[in-house]
Amino acid sequence: MDLSIIIVNYNVEHFLSQCLLSVRASVRDLEAKGFQADVWVVDNRSVDGSCAMVRSQFPEVNLLALDENVGFSKGNNRAIEQSKGRWVLLLNPDTVVPENALRKCLEYANGHPKLGGMGVPMVDGMGRFLPESKRGMPTPWAAFCKISGLYKLAPRSAKLNQYYMGHLRADANDQIEILSGAFMWMRREALDAVGLLDESYFMYGEDIDLSWRLLKGGWQNHYFAETSIIHYKGESTKKGSLNYVLVFYKAMQIFARTHFSGGNARAMLGLIQLAIYFRAALAIFARIIRTIQLPALEFSLFWASLVVFLRQYGQFKGILYDWNWAIPATGVYAGLWLLSLKFQGAYDRPWKPMALFRGVLTGGLVLFAGYGLLPENMRFSRALLLFGAAILPVILFAVRWRWDKGRGWSGKRQRRRLFISSPKELLAITELIAEHEPQPANSAETLQVLHPANRADSDEQVQMEGMKYLGGLSDLNEVIRINRINEVILSGREMTASQMISAMTGAANAAIHFRIAWTEGGHVVGVGGPELGSISDWPRAIHLPRAKRVKRTFDVCASVIVFFLSPILVASGRYSWIPSAAKVIAGKRTWVGISTDFSNGSKWEHFIFSRSNSDSNRARQRTLLTYVRDYRWTVDFGVIRDALISHRAIHRHGNN
Repeated sequence: MDLSIIIVNYNVEHFLSQCLLSVRASVRDLEAKGFQADVWVVDNRSVDGSCAMVRSQFPEVNLLALDENVGFSKGNNRAIEQSKGRWVLLLNPDTVVPENALRKCLEYANGHPKLGGMGVPMVDGMGRFLPESKRGMPTPWAAFCKISGLYKLAPRSAKLNQYYMGHLRADANDQIEILSGAFMWMRREALDAVGLLDESYFMYGEDIDLSWRLLKGGWQNHYFAETSIIHYKGESTKKGSLNYVLVFYKAMQIFARTHFSGGNARAMLGLIQLAIYFRAALAIFARIIRTIQLPALEFSLFWASLVVFLRQYGQFKGILYDWNWAIPATGVYAGLWLLSLKFQGAYDRPWKPMALFRGVLTGGLVLFAGYGLLPENMRFSRALLLFGAAILPVILFAVRWRWDKGRGWSGKRQRRRLFISSPKELLAITELIAEHEPQPANSAETLQVLHPANRADSDEQVQMEGMKYLGGLSDLNEVIRINRINEVILSGREMTASQMISAMTGAANAAIHFRIAWTEGGHVVGVGGPELGSISDWPRAIHLPRAKRVKRTFDVCASVIVFFLSPILVASGRYSWIPSAAKVIAGKRTWVGISTDFSNGSKWEHFIFSRSNSDSNRARQRTLLTYVRDYRWTVDFGVIRDALISHRAIHRHGNN
């Protein structure tokens, strides 16, 4: 075998398909010249149907479907160990290889006996040259020039642009120091001598580490400019994500500790730490801006409307207002009204007209009720409140209709369903939904499915046409993120209450609408108790934004009451309630939560008191399922009240 091509894939099915098509054509060109090559795809437990696509469309590919995401280094090493090629090519799935690229690379590599590794020019999806095609050793100075952007002042300088080796021509063959992991051609003999990819790197940095070890082992790294590839930069790693940025800098820290010492190591680590803080601050700032820009716009327009109305009203009535108080007071009015909107869910996506009207009505009632309690200089006219109640809905609807051209409203949302069911039960569930819904989903739509178990049997996966099997229940969050799911249908017959609780409380996306489908007719009694309908909704589920706000508000209010009653609690020997209340105020705990074996790592496992302390597992499941699908603050109040009456101790497990 002359060449083994290895591609590590993670949730980029469409890019992988495009990559494999280009590799197939290039391998055929290679084989036409008498060479042999094999292709390996290592899948890090993708949940977008990548494995099924490879099996059906590329039967010639050796597929290693791993049960967990082991990262770039481990994934490549698994295939390198099993492959037999004299040359090994590590290729990203978001790349496109020209038809003659592999043949040209092989012929060039065979002609250079000291070549240990090789890279080629890469261009992005717009055809722009990617400077990381040729890189130098990331010394502290090179890293500083890169992080600070200093290299852009003199991109062709060997001193200032050492990181991208700017002094070397992009269109000429040459020797370089660091190869790119997106296209990393290596001699197996060299790998046998210096070792495979360092598995302490999860992602990023492993290509730098191996390139440097090749050089230290007496081999050469070449830049071969007589072919090139397309690299849709970042598609296989989502480089814009803060988490991946942090993974990158962690890899750089590992590299600095491994290959530098003394002052160089300290300088490199200092630069990396500074870069981490800078990127984290940028990400936090961007998140804050995205969060506040809509309410800030609505607040500004509403406040301005109140000021204009009060000025016109004063002129009409001949009233001289003290504008030193009038302007901030109207701002307080507007702020209280928008806080009411927030609490009523008016800023939750998708936007709902009833949430807006509830927020306007609640804010108006609060202001009218408190109007008489305000200082004299902040009381202007009840006409101002009436005007506010009338104009605020107009502002809200006008702004939001233009904000994203109406796509934020619930009526415009495209339904993207995920079924958690075995393929055998799925047919009955889809028939049940079609029977009960006035407008059933398009039958031609591909059904996206998770199996209640961790992995379904391969024979079972193909029993229903149009089904796209994506993984097991443990993959729920990743499937929701990758496929932009907004509704999850659970199989009532196949899932236990504990699985339902775990799925809901562990859902990272708070906008998910969970439903249970019972395929048995009539009045169904499951492990979670009686169900009155065949398709059960959870409108007050604990993970939904409004329920979370109510729970948090209750937690804060309960903590304030505990502080107020602290002398009585101390006198009665319940001092531990006071530090517990402080932890709840800080957001580190909740007063009433869910035991660890049901919470799936969610924040509700950090509790002061458990919702259910029954010794019977079945009873606990039924109690907790009712709690998470229909949250009410009165239940939390009852648990705390009972704990006070019974002198229940605050156990250590709830405060870890």
